[in-house]
Amino acid sequence: MLRGTVAFLVLVMFAVLGAGLRDALVRRGLRAPAMEGISFLAVGLALGSRGLGLFPEDMLAGLRVVVLFGLAWIGLVFGVQVELRIIGRLARWHRWIGLATPVALGIPVAAGALILGLSPALALGLAAVAMASSPSSLEGLARGRQPRDRGALRLLKLVMAFAGIPAVTFFAAATALGSPLAVGEGGSVPEWHLALFIVAIGVLVGYAMVVLVRGVREHIRLLTLACGTMCLVTGASAVLGLNALPAAACAGAVLVNRCVFPHRMLRVAHSLERPMLVALLVLVGASWGGASFSWAAFGLMTVVRAAAAAAAGEMLGRVAQVHGPRVGTTGLGLGLLPQGELALGLLVAIVSFFADAGGILEGVVAAIVVNNAVGQWWMRRRLFVGSEEGSEA
Repeated sequence: MLRGTVAFLVLVMFAVLGAGLRDALVRRGLRAPAMEGISFLAVGLALGSRGLGLFPEDMLAGLRVVVLFGLAWIGLVFGVQVELRIIGRLARWHRWIGLATPVALGIPVAAGALILGLSPALALGLAAVAMASSPSSLEGLARGRQPRDRGALRLLKLVMAFAGIPAVTFFAAATALGSPLAVGEGGSVPEWHLALFIVAIGVLVGYAMVVLVRGVREHIRLLTLACGTMCLVTGASAVLGLNALPAAACAGAVLVNRCVFPHRMLRVAHSLERPMLVALLVLVGASWGGASFSWAAFGLMTVVRAAAAAAAGEMLGRVAQVHGPRVGTTGLGLGLLPQGELALGLLVAIVSFFADAGGILEGVVAAIVVNNAVGQWWMRRRLFVGSEEGSEA
């Protein structure tokens, strides 16, 4: 069994190899975007103490710094995609429907979690995961296929593009409620103060990055500055008992909207995105200790979320009839079921942040598999004409 630095180096090796293998398969046209993240979790499980025993059971705690930095980087990658200039060009009803629809998926999940006795912080965390829908499945199926209803296709893409904003916002509220410094269980800081600290850290670090990268063009220097600032976000958040993902997302949003040449930082952020996510998923999979399966989380993320998605789809169809071209596709909300990288990143953040998240990982991963299967089946039948033999979902 590997320990310490050797285990870390092996993890880095698997992260780099996994990211490289994924890129090679994409170049050959072989993709399974809905299942890539799940497969890396399975690799970690096979390498961990429940499989080959290559990694120790306490690896998640031993490499906590890697987890915190990786989550901060995922937050940065999401943040640099929030360009207010592009959002401002959209019609007003596009903006509010794009933000309201994911919330309609998350609120019933949070309410159900509270009814089942989960803590308010964990309920908000599950709601954040429920809001995250993945456009990768839709984009993968769209290749080589003729759409039946272009209006429905554009509407789903719009909602999926906006889904991350309320998801990260709800997760920020969850971390503020779940912080050990929060008032309620021995804490002394009001939750809304902690929420303000998250925004303040993100804004300060974001503007610091704007100043630091000014005039810098070399990729390696930009990457070094980005890594250093994400370390700062990680440390500042950890001191306050917060998760770094929301603050890093805020910093990324400030950077991309205030930087003179934002495309440079976009390339820098995406250069480490895949290795970081692969490392986190392998690490979480290797640290799985056989916790009991959470049927509550599975039911909330499948049955409750699917019902909420169906209702949200009806709302989308009615709004489209008033403001835009008529959408003739029925059951539109089922197209929002597939989940991808952001949902998995938030799930890793929940597992690493909340002490009472036993069984949540297993339940939510199983739910993501079911949601992706049902969502892609509906997309093939309702959104596209015919099917392409051998195409990957």
